Amino acid sequence: MPKNKNVAVKYTSRDFESIKEDLVQYAKRYYPDGYRDFSVASFGSLVLDTVAYTGDVLSYYLDYHVNESFLDTSLEFDNIRKHARAFGYKFAGAPSSFGTVSLFLLCPANTDGTAPDTTYLPVLKAGTSFSTSEGGNFILTEDIDFADESSDVVAARFNSTTGATTYFAVRNFGQVQSGVLNIATVDLSNDTFERFKKVRVGASNISEIVSVYDASGNRYYEVDHLSQEVVFVETTNQNATTDGVRSILKPFATARRFTLEQDDTGTFLQFGFGSENTDDGGITDPSRVALKMLGKDYISSKSFDPTKLITTNKLGVAPSNTQLSIIYRSNSPQTTNVAANSITSVNSKTYVFQDITVLTNSQRAFVENSLEVNNDSPITSINVDISVDELKQRAKSYFATQNRAVTKQDYESLVYNMPPQFGAVTRANIINDPSSSNRRLSLYLVSQDNNGHLSETNSITKNNIKNWLNQYRSLNDQVEIYNPKIINFRIEFTVMVDKKFSQDTVLRRCINEIKSLYADKFYIGEPLYITRAYEILNRVDGVVDVRKVKINNQNSGAYSPITLDMDKIISKDGTFYQTPNNSILELKFPDEDIKGIAK
Repeated sequence: MPKNKNVAVKYTSRDFESIKEDLVQYAKRYYPDGYRDFSVASFGSLVLDTVAYTGDVLSYYLDYHVNESFLDTSLEFDNIRKHARAFGYKFAGAPSSFGTVSLFLLCPANTDGTAPDTTYLPVLKAGTSFSTSEGGNFILTEDIDFADESSDVVAARFNSTTGATTYFAVRNFGQVQSGVLNIATVDLSNDTFERFKKVRVGASNISEIVSVYDASGNRYYEVDHLSQEVVFVETTNQNATTDGVRSILKPFATARRFTLEQDDTGTFLQFGFGSENTDDGGITDPSRVALKMLGKDYISSKSFDPTKLITTNKLGVAPSNTQLSIIYRSNSPQTTNVAANSITSVNSKTYVFQDITVLTNSQRAFVENSLEVNNDSPITSINVDISVDELKQRAKSYFATQNRAVTKQDYESLVYNMPPQFGAVTRANIINDPSSSNRRLSLYLVSQDNNGHLSETNSITKNNIKNWLNQYRSLNDQVEIYNPKIINFRIEFTVMVDKKFSQDTVLRRCINEIKSLYADKFYIGEPLYITRAYEILNRVDGVVDVRKVKINNQNSGAYSPITLDMDKIISKDGTFYQTPNNSILELKFPDEDIKGIAK
């Protein structure tokens, strides 16, 4: 090889063929006498292929890793979730479903047989667990007092001789949420103090961290970010009977706090970097935080948030030399949604009686064991993973909201970002009423049933969303929540097939392409572009021409009863169907509702 040569390297050659060609030209130029056999069967060709292959693979991985560093070009779901987290969006990996169940008890009659003996009517405590035959689990979220005047009472059992009522059936209603309560114990007794301690709790299907306590009884609170010092603690309202409000939220400044992080490997608790021996700050007196004035001692060395008036230097306390007891609730996407009359089993129950000393053990045991449960309506939320493209858009939208609700996109983004323990919806759409003097907004929400089909969002989830939005909306915004109209449709098409292809094979390909086209759920008010179906079908191998694509409304039997004349909502040029703003399209049964003819 000549000395002091200047080798011209083509850095744009990054695929196998171009790299190999550059290597061949390099050998011919700098080793013309040393190597001349460039035949496919030569050993030199093997070496060139190996080097070109290695360069191609390295180039691919380089491009791949660079693309995964940006939200727009990322392909892996876990990386997209991390990018979304940096935008402030918390992906709800295991959302909960909410609903109402009917609870029944048998209670002995009083001495004259006219009413239940109220001493035997207990309070069923929150945390009672129910289940379905398919393995779904639900937890009671509130105490149920069967002695309450609102309970329904009917005679259930009678004395065969006298005909007098011996037992009454008492019915009440309670709110439940999906999931199973678990306890995780994390031993940190041998661990030294570590800044920003991260603790793994369990799998990535955790919906809620119920409580975290250390060995000394100190509680750690979940926050949105470690710089958040103030949390709201729910306390019982002693005047609930007169106020009509069961609980009161009180602000509480805490140094013991954590954030929740999830990825494909599990769920983690992230703590701050303060120790038990360091001062994490305190309450700042607002009167001392102002511009400097003569004769006044003001705080000028610290920045503060006027909405919190709390200062900190440590971002919370990190636990060490202790043991953490963590109670969490987990969900499974396969068992979150259940049909009506599915919750029928009582797994565990806790009762509190008025005065247990006056009760006979046998009668009390009979009452406790007589508990029955049933859900009169379906309990639904969302049970399918969103696509990577949808997750990207949600992250960008949430970043744009900046923790306030002003635009239509702000409201929809905040709905999707509601904490998973409060429920989740599949689609949301908000419409402004132009006839209102104030901003009267109509929010349409839709969920999914246990089969993945669109269904109405239950009242509990709606109420949670309304309360969630109250902290972000403007004072003059009035938000009302409604159910959109679900419009089921069928697509029919006719294609002309090249004689060299099998009609059945081409038809099968066409049906599969249409299935892929409508695999994702429509948005509320999203139009259906019929031209997309024409484009997809025309690209199918073997299709010469697409003669017809027709959309028809399905509204009988298992379909939604909503009737819509599709011919009235098609555009003048016939390119799309304009769905009303309060409606959503659904291809409910793709195997049955995609009909094609190949000629």
